[in-house]
Amino acid sequence: MKPLTIEINGTGTHNRGAELMAIAIADRMRATFPGVRLVVPSQYGSQADRKKHGFLTTWEFMGRLGPIKSAWAAIAWRGRPDVISPAEVDIVLDASGFAFSDQWGASRPRKLVRTMVRPYRSRQQLVLLPQALGPFEQPDVADWSRRMFSRASLVCARDSQSFSCVKGLGVNRALKQYPDFTVTVSPRLPADVVLPERFCAIVPNIRMLDKTGTGDAYLAFLRHAVDAMRKQGLNPAFVLHDAEEDRAVLGLMGPKYTDLPVLTHADPRVLKGMLGKADFVIGSRFHALVSSLSQGVPCIGAGWSHKYPELFRDFACPDLLIPDLSNLDALDGLIDNLQNEVFRASVSTEISSAASVLKAKTEEMWREVEEKVRSAGRP
Repeated sequence: MKPLTIEINGTGTHNRGAELMAIAIADRMRATFPGVRLVVPSQYGSQADRKKHGFLTTWEFMGRLGPIKSAWAAIAWRGRPDVISPAEVDIVLDASGFAFSDQWGASRPRKLVRTMVRPYRSRQQLVLLPQALGPFEQPDVADWSRRMFSRASLVCARDSQSFSCVKGLGVNRALKQYPDFTVTVSPRLPADVVLPERFCAIVPNIRMLDKTGTGDAYLAFLRHAVDAMRKQGLNPAFVLHDAEEDRAVLGLMGPKYTDLPVLTHADPRVLKGMLGKADFVIGSRFHALVSSLSQGVPCIGAGWSHKYPELFRDFACPDLLIPDLSNLDALDGLIDNLQNEVFRASVSTEISSAASVLKAKTEEMWREVEEKVRSAGRP
């Protein structure tokens, strides 16, 4: 009898948040379905990246040249123990995070639709795990996204604005709202990881430069944050949630800031452990903020899409998000407040209480997803 086979789509090693989602799914599915085979697309990362988490792959490729690449791989990879036919998949769990929106264009939903309508996938269910969705003002984005949602047996919007955007497309069937599911991933902090004493973490995001049109204001915001923390006698340190792209932000900060400690790690669970030890965090990487807030660590946020204000509302701390990067007085005020241990402890208590609610909702989401998996795996 063929073992239950689940494909995890939309994740990868391109950033630690995407990899953290893959880990969260893998941990849950293996705990609930012992012996399950977990498959990721070949674009997930290198063979070593897949092996690290025990993932198989398929010979299937997406995109315009997908059929040609797939035909080649089906022959070239024949006999490899880590490669299976995509026809063996029972259900696809998509965890793209934030990919289906006007900001990313029509290519991403189009690729997923064209993959899921291939004849050998006709019996496979598609579940969109909690993610940010929309807006869908561009006609081609709206059209392909509507087709994608119609193909899914469950669509999980990560926040109320995403829920409204999907509902605005006329999609009501199987639409639910659940929070980001990495809140329940346990942090790790190996003994060989050395952290600065009593530090405040700054997590930059290259997307704040290429997606906002306010790149200069963002760099000024980061510089001011470091200066303000130093003035308060705090110990700022950079934590890179994407060690490749986000390092470019550090290079643009200027010579005055080259002496700050830079912390990073290949394992996103260790990054979560690092952030859990910070007094507070100033961040722009969504999953770095989730990793911090889910442990009760207060965060000052700066973001580039609707997912950021929704996240801070979820964690009962909307006043800690700064929507206007030029408002440096607001940044000063928040740093001044959070350096006060009594105030910080009070905020942490509120955040931790909200985190408990989100973790309970995540458990509810997994139970619903597991029912879909069980129905997909029945012969």
